[in-house]
Amino acid sequence: MSPLIIFLLKGLLSGIIVGFVTGSIRSWVDRFFLVILLVSLMQIPIHDAIVINLVVVALAALMMVIRQTEIVTTVRGDWALVIIPAVLGGMTGRILALHLSPSILLIILGVYAILVGIRLVLIKPMPEREEKAHSAWIAPIAGLSGLLAGLISAGGKPFTVPLYNAALGHHPRQAYALASLGVVSGAWIALTTQVALGEYISQQSLLLAIYLFVVIVLTALIVNRYWTQKLNRIVTLVIAPLLVLVGIRFLMMAFA
Repeated sequence: MSPLIIFLLKGLLSGIIVGFVTGSIRSWVDRFFLVILLVSLMQIPIHDAIVINLVVVALAALMMVIRQTEIVTTVRGDWALVIIPAVLGGMTGRILALHLSPSILLIILGVYAILVGIRLVLIKPMPEREEKAHSAWIAPIAGLSGLLAGLISAGGKPFTVPLYNAALGHHPRQAYALASLGVVSGAWIALTTQVALGEYISQQSLLLAIYLFVVIVLTALIVNRYWTQKLNRIVTLVIAPLLVLVGIRFLMMAFA
């Protein structure tokens, strides 16, 4: 079997896994799981893996906004507090990532994976509060989302959603909408920043990103048809410890 076929089959497997996981836990545009598989399964350097995932996330974000227009109306009053900090964060994160060594990026990704694994088990949605925190708190949360998008192509939704929900008192649906808008803004400006700095995305990376995007979307749409709360719970309990183990492995790789 030719190396290209093997590479495409690994990509197919990676896309199916990511599509199944993200479809099961309904995390449509925050697919840092793909970076893990690109690095560990497909043996792609982490700088390239982050850029490929950024393209996938940006395409997924655009698709989500087109399909779920209520997200825009839900955050209509707070859009500036989300978009502006997320844009600044995305630019900053991408500039930093371009100058960080692979070992440092592995450490950041490893720590992030461990924290997400812990968060999936420990933090649950909370009901909307009547007395909400001041809306200015939205800005630093959105800035964090943009920074993570530019840095490791992860929008931070496992953390920004509960922050909007619990700390600011927003309804879970509004919290998800705010977090999604932050990822959209951060991902697109991160890609734009990369190109503006002369770090062009290779044709091979673009084609791979489109290939993975199609596989992930098709898999997620199939999973969505059969989605249940029980499936969500099972997948969450399975991937949470796996993320912790993967994070530890990345830390060991970085310090080896």
